[in-house]
Amino acid sequence: MTGRHPRGRDVRGTAGAGRRRARPGDEGGATMVEFALVAPIAFMLIFGIIAGCYLAYQNSALHDGATAGAREASIETSLVTAGNGQFCESGKPESIEKTVADAAPLLTVNPAPLCSSSADPTELTQTPTVPGDVNIVVTCANTCAAPSATRVSLTYSTKGLVAPLGFTYAMSATSEVPVLSP
Repeated sequence: MTGRHPRGRDVRGTAGAGRRRARPGDEGGATMVEFALVAPIAFMLIFGIIAGCYLAYQNSALHDGATAGAREASIETSLVTAGNGQFCESGKPESIEKTVADAAPLLTVNPAPLCSSSADPTELTQTPTVPGDVNIVVTCANTCAAPSATRVSLTYSTKGLVAPLGFTYAMSATSEVPVLSP
C-alpha cells in the first residue's frame, strides 16, 4: 500500500507501526539469554578445574606420604617385633602409619598396624584394609628384621568433587629407600 499521509509523510510499510521501536543499546533481554546459555558452561569449567586441582593435590600428598613412610622405614632399627603370633612393625622411633599421616595431612590413613603372620616376614600389610583410607604395604629386601632396602606402597580410592569428575579414582604411590648401616 503506497500513499501519502495527510501531513505529507509516506505511509509505505506501516504494517508494524504499532510495535515498540528498540532504542540503541536496549539489549537487556538478549544479555539475559546469553548469560543463561554461557553461565552453566562457565561454572562447570570453573568447578571442574577446582575438582581437578584437588585430585592432583591428593595424588601429590599420596606421593609425599610414600616418600616419608619409606624414609621412616629405612631408619627403624628393626621393622618387626614379635607378639601373639604376629610380627608387627616396631614403631620406633615413630610408626610408619603416623609418618604417612603427618606427610599427607588431608588424607585419612588406615590406623591398623603393619603386621605379618610369617616368622621371617618380607612384607608387612594392614589388616583389615579400609576403603576410602590410605592403605599401606611395606616390602623389605631380604627380611624385615634386617632389611637392606624398604619399599612403601600406598593405595587410596577417592571420589571426585563435582559431576564431570564425580567418578571413583584409584591412586597409588610407591617409594623405595636403601637402609644404610650405622
